[in-house]
Amino acid sequence: MGVRIDLARKAIFVSPGALLAPSFRRIGAGSGNGIERRWIGQAVHRRALTEALATVPGYQAERGVRLEFAVRDFTAVLEGRVDGRYEDADGTVVVDEVKSLHFAEDLPRLAGSPRLARFEAQLAWYLLAVARSEKRAVRGRLVLADIETGATRIRDVALDEPAVAADLVARVEGLLDLWLADEALAEAKAAEAEDLPFPFETLRPGQRELAAAVERAAREGEHLLVEAPTGIGKTAAALHPLLRAALRDGRRLYVLTSKTTQQEIYRKTLEAIDCGSARSVRLRAKERMCANGVVLCHEDHCAFAKDYGAKMEASGLVDRLLLGRAHLEPDAVFEEARAETVCPFEVSLELAERADVVVADYNYAFDPVVALSSLKDPDSLSGALLLVDEVHNLVERGRAIYSPALREAELTRFVGALGVSAARTAAAAVEAGRAVMELVADAASGLPAPGPGETAAELVALDPDRLDDLRLELESVLVRHLADLNAGGERIPEDPVLGLYFLFARFHDVSRVAAPRGRLSDAFDLVASRDASGRSLALLCKDPSGPLGETFRAAWAAVGMSATLSPPEFYRDLLGLDPERTSVLSLPSPFPRENRTVLVASHVDTRFSSRRAAAPELSRIVAGVARGCPGNVLALFPSYRFLDEVRALLPPLPGHRVLRPSDRSTELERNQVLAALRDGGSRVLLLAVSGGPFSEGVDYPGEMLSGVVVVSPTLPLVSFEQERMRAYFEERFGKGFEYAYVVPGMAKVVQSAGRLIRSETDVGVIALLCRRFLQKPYRSFLPRDWYGEEPGELATPDLEGATTAFFAARRAEAAARSVPGNAVAETTPRRRRRPSAPPR
Repeated sequence: MGVRIDLARKAIFVSPGALLAPSFRRIGAGSGNGIERRWIGQAVHRRALTEALATVPGYQAERGVRLEFAVRDFTAVLEGRVDGRYEDADGTVVVDEVKSLHFAEDLPRLAGSPRLARFEAQLAWYLLAVARSEKRAVRGRLVLADIETGATRIRDVALDEPAVAADLVARVEGLLDLWLADEALAEAKAAEAEDLPFPFETLRPGQRELAAAVERAAREGEHLLVEAPTGIGKTAAALHPLLRAALRDGRRLYVLTSKTTQQEIYRKTLEAIDCGSARSVRLRAKERMCANGVVLCHEDHCAFAKDYGAKMEASGLVDRLLLGRAHLEPDAVFEEARAETVCPFEVSLELAERADVVVADYNYAFDPVVALSSLKDPDSLSGALLLVDEVHNLVERGRAIYSPALREAELTRFVGALGVSAARTAAAAVEAGRAVMELVADAASGLPAPGPGETAAELVALDPDRLDDLRLELESVLVRHLADLNAGGERIPEDPVLGLYFLFARFHDVSRVAAPRGRLSDAFDLVASRDASGRSLALLCKDPSGPLGETFRAAWAAVGMSATLSPPEFYRDLLGLDPERTSVLSLPSPFPRENRTVLVASHVDTRFSSRRAAAPELSRIVAGVARGCPGNVLALFPSYRFLDEVRALLPPLPGHRVLRPSDRSTELERNQVLAALRDGGSRVLLLAVSGGPFSEGVDYPGEMLSGVVVVSPTLPLVSFEQERMRAYFEERFGKGFEYAYVVPGMAKVVQSAGRLIRSETDVGVIALLCRRFLQKPYRSFLPRDWYGEEPGELATPDLEGATTAFFAARRAEAAARSVPGNAVAETTPRRRRRPSAPPR
C-alpha cells in the first residue's frame, strides 16, 4: 500500500514505504547492483528469521501492526509488518527489523548515514505501534545481516515516543500536502476530460461502437476484448475514451505494445489529441537509454548514477520536463538527463510515476524482472487502466517470459570468460558455473545423441532444493564479486559473473512460480533436451494465464485489441482474464468489399514436407501477383529459410526491386525499406516473414501496397514442446491441434493480410498460397467478410490473371466515374494517396 486518502471519512492510509519514499531516490535497480541486492537480501532475511525462530523461545515472525494517530483533522492509519518479535523475561516486547547489508562494503559508512536513519525510523514506528496498541514496554533490535556470510550484528533502538510521534505527523502532513496539490491538478484534468477532442473531424463506421464499449469497460471496471479489422481506427477509438476516463477518474493509462512501431502510432495519436494538462511518456529499454556507454549501474562506475538523488533535487529535472512537454519521447528525456549528468533511464521511470499515460513494451507490465513498480504494487495497479495493443501477441510473449532455459553452450561461454574478467572470484565463480552445468548435464543424462538436425527431449523432475542451493552459492559469489568491483575492480560490459547470476536467477524465480509448493503445476513442464549445440534444461510454460492474469485481474480495467481474436475464449482463458468481467466486441470491416479481392491458390501444398517441391510454383505465383499489381507487393513466408528458397527461383521482374530485409533488421533498415515503398519509383516486391516487423504493427498508407501474398498458414514448427502444448490443450479444452497450431498460425495470416486495406480508399489483392486455407479447421478462421457464401469460392487457379483483371476492373470503374453525368459505380471510391496522418 502507498498512500490512500478518504476525504469522506477524513482518513489517511499510509505504508512505511510511502513515508520513507520522499527521503531517498532509487538508482541501480537494473543489472549491476540494485536488483541482485534485493534478491540476495530476501534470502538473507529468510535465513536470519529462520535462525531466530529456532533459537529464541516464543519468537514470532512476520506479524502485522497498525497505528492510528491524528494529523490535522484527519485520522492517519499506518499499517506494516514487523519481521519478528518476542518477550524479554521482564515482559518487555522486543521488536526486530532485519536489514541486509554487505558488511565489508557498507558498515564502514553506515554510522550517521541516511540509510541507517531510514532503518531506525521504520523500526521506531513499529515500536510506537506496539507500545500504543498493547500498552506495554518495548525496545527494538535492528538486526543487520551480512549478504555474503549471513553473519548478524544487532543495534539496539529505544523508543522516544514524543519524537517518533512528531516525526510521523510531519511526514504524513507532507504527504497530505502533496496529495491535496495533486487533487487540485486532478480536478483541473477532470474538467478538461469532459471536452477532450477526438483527434479527427469524423468517426469511421465502427469507431463509435468501439469507443462506447471501451468507455463502458473503463467506467465499470471490465475486461474488453476487441476484434476489429486493420484500418477501422482502433487506436484513436480506444485511446480517446480511455484517456478521458484516466483524467476524469484520476487513473493512469498504460498503453502496452509488442513492437516499437506500434508505439509510434500511439505517439502520433496522442499528439493529435489536444490533451491540455495531461502528460504522457514513452519508455525505452534500459540498454538504449544508457548514457554511460556501458550498462554498469553503480555510482562508483557511472557518472550518471553518482549523486543521482542530489543532482535530481538540485536540477528539478522531472518537474521541468513535465511542465515543458505534453508528450515525452525517449530521445528528449535522454538529452535533458545527459545534460544534467543523471541516468536517463531512471529519469524516464520517475516520469512514468507521474505521467497520465505511459506507452511501453509488454515487459514493463508482465515481466516480473523489469515490470514497473506501479504495475507490481496491487494498490497502485488497482487504479490502472491497461490498453494492450495486438493482444494476440501477448499469449506467446507470456509463454516466453515464463519459459527460461539453461543452455550448455551459453553456460560454457560464461564459465570460459570468468577467469579473464573476475580474477579475484574466478575460482569460486567457475565452481558455481560448473555446478549449474552439472545440473543441466544430469537432467539430460538419459538422452541419446541426436542425429543431424534432430533434437532429443524428455520431461524431467524438478528438484527445488538443488535449485535453492545453487542460488545461494551464486549469491555468495556475486556478493564477493560486487565487493571486488566496488573496491576498485574493473567493470566490463557483459560481465560473466552478472550474466551467469541473472541467467540462473530468472530460471530459479520462474521455477518458484511454476512450482509454488515444490511440484510443477499442470501449466508448466520441465524439459531436458539435447541437440547439436549441446544440452539444455528449460521450463516450458504451456499456459501463461496464471501470471498474466494476476496483472489483468488486479487492474481496474483492461482493453485488448487485435484484428484477430478468434476464438475469443482461447485468448480470454490464456490471458487469464476474468470470465465474469470479460466481454467481447467483434466489428466488421467498414470498407467496401469491392475494393479488395481475396485469392487462394488451392492447388499448392506448403506443408513442411512439401515445401521444396512447391517452391518453383510458389515463385511463379508470387512473381505473377507482383506483375499483376500496379504498385508494391508484400510477400510473407513462414520462415526466412523457405523465403530464401523461393526467392532463389524467382523469374526476372523488369521494373521491380526485390527487397529482402535481414533476419534481424534494425530500425534504420526498416525505415529504409518503408522509404523505398513510399518513393513512388519502381515497384517493390518486399519479401519478409509472417509475425515479423513488416507484417504487424506497421502502416502502409495510401499507395504503399497494392497486394499482400501470404505463403502458408504459418503454423508453429512441430517439436517436443509444441506437442506438449497440444496435449495440454487437448486435455483442458478438447482442441489440442487447433489451440497449439492453427490458432497462432492463422492469427499471423489475418494480421498480415490486414496490412493492405487501411481506409475506404485503399484497393488491393490478398493472395493466400496453400490448399490448407480452404480445408478444415483452417477455413473457419478466415474472416467472414472475405467471402460470400462459403470459403471455397476463393479458390483461384490463375492468380496473376485474377489480379490483373481485378485492377483492370477498378480502372474501368474509375474511368466511368470520370465521365460527366455517369453514375456508374459511384459508390466505388477512387484510390488516392492519403496525406500522412496518425492512423485511427
